[in-house]
Amino acid sequence: MGDFPIGKVYSRYPAQTDNAGWLYRLYQIFKDTDAYDIHWIIVDKYIKKTETITVENQTFHLAPGTSQTVGMYTGYLLNRWRTAQIVKKIKPDIFHGWGTERFYGLCAKDFKGKSLLSVQGILTAYCQRATIAKFEQKQCFYERIALKGVDYLTTESLWGQERLLEEVPSANVTLWEYAPQEYFFSAKRKLSPAPTCLLAGTHSPVKDISTAIRAFSSPKLSHVKLYLAGIKPNSLGNLSSNIIPLGRVPREEIALLLQQSWCLVHPSVADTSPNIVKEARVMGLPAIVTSECGGKQYIKHGQSGYIINPRDVDALIDSVLKITSSAKTSITMGQYDQERCRELLSINTMKKGLFDIYHRILTSD
Repeated sequence: MGDFPIGKVYSRYPAQTDNAGWLYRLYQIFKDTDAYDIHWIIVDKYIKKTETITVENQTFHLAPGTSQTVGMYTGYLLNRWRTAQIVKKIKPDIFHGWGTERFYGLCAKDFKGKSLLSVQGILTAYCQRATIAKFEQKQCFYERIALKGVDYLTTESLWGQERLLEEVPSANVTLWEYAPQEYFFSAKRKLSPAPTCLLAGTHSPVKDISTAIRAFSSPKLSHVKLYLAGIKPNSLGNLSSNIIPLGRVPREEIALLLQQSWCLVHPSVADTSPNIVKEARVMGLPAIVTSECGGKQYIKHGQSGYIINPRDVDALIDSVLKITSSAKTSITMGQYDQERCRELLSINTMKKGLFDIYHRILTSD
């Protein structure tokens, strides 16, 4: 159960392009196996009517739900009740919830059986390290309930595992990564003539775009362009001419930007395992991340990128200068350890990891 992009498989609904890409990857994995009988539950305000459909040997149970705001202030009771009614019909051996940003973790907790929750953004940890939105601050309350109430947890990084164990020391946490889309594996780098860097993110203080802006506003980096994917033009006031907001960028176009970039910049102050770092590394792009970023597990400091302290402008400037000192340096650093990253983040590794988790849960007492 999660934010599955139902429009990708059912024409009644709009075909979302970027929403919940990892869940669609799961759908692709399940198409090729008969080991499990897979049921997806989608309860949301945009669902028009209650119905059940079957696509590629997978069953989708759809039901109208409340908005996120209404859910927040009512304990998501209606959505949880409707989920429980569907679960009674399915009688699953495992309930797998996806993410704590909404009510799916609560539904996993409610399940009277073996429950698994895959945690993406760890809101409680984010709230401790930055001033996150009020809605997300309130959602932390439900996150803690879910984390303490399920049997098994997965997260994408050692950083995430450490944060979950801080919150629930007795938690059964497994590291399990999600595979990037195939076009990130097949894309070949084509560096821009002059040095460029890419930062993909939002205005959220957790992403700490302000540190990157201060760094690239320095005369030392005036010759290096910084493209901001996900940031609307004119939304940050006056910027140096080498800092260029691009607005919303579809995932396929992100791949094109990565191909041309000399390095990825990701200065987040808290991040479980950002998609963009995985995508960059399987493509062979060096990355600069912080010590509070789960993506650091794919960076060999000084060899395939740099791991710096959060909010360290000088370290970011120095790292960018080193990577962009020549095209050859960028290419060589990007290729370092690339094959290990590609193997760890392959869809086969993702599939094996998930099926191993399911097998372990099903055979546990």
